[in-house]
Parts: sequence; structure tokens; C-alpha cells
Amino acid sequence: HATPVAGRLTVDAGAADALRRRGASLLPSGVVGVAGGFGRGDAVEIADADGPFARGVARFASAELDRLRGHHSADVEAVLGYAGPSVVVHRDDLVLFDSTGPDG
Repeated sequence: HATPVAGRLTVDAGAADALRRRGASLLPSGVVGVAGGFGRGDAVEIADADGPFARGVARFASAELDRLRGHHSADVEAVLGYAGPSVVVHRDDLVLFDSTGPDG
């Protein structure tokens, strides 16, 4: 059984490319949209303009990401008022779908 997702992160083309081709972690600067109410440690779907392409474990809650999206990792403390992780979803906590999507 797949873990149900608690929300969705929409990313820009540069972030989508970094996740798909370079095995990178998702940074706040690549997030352009946040949907759903989720907490730290919840599973989220990651999508670009073409739709969902990955799932991962969020290191920030949705309310935090609403404020952080588009900012550089170095700005986390300045934006939130407290120190936090530098990545939104770490590569080790991320699964890419094959080209057919999450349901095969």
C-alpha cells in the first residue's frame, strides 16, 4: 500500500529538472505552490506543469512553506524567525515516478 499524500508541492521547471535528472533535493526556491494542510514528516506529492512526478516526505509544514516558497535556503531563519532545514524534501526521502505516473 502506498502512503497517502497529505498535500501537493508545485515546483518550477528548474527544480523539476534538478529532481529528475540530477538526483537533487527539493529546495524552497523551487517551490511555486503549496496545496493541502500537512505537517513536517507528512508525505506530499510533487508536481510541475505536466502533473505529479514524485512523492516525498516534507521537512516543513504547509504553513511554513507558504511563507518560504521561492526563497533561498539561506533565508529560512529570516523568513520563519527560527532555524530550520535547508531542504523541503531531501533526496533520500524522495521517490520519482516512472514516465507512466504513480499508478503505472
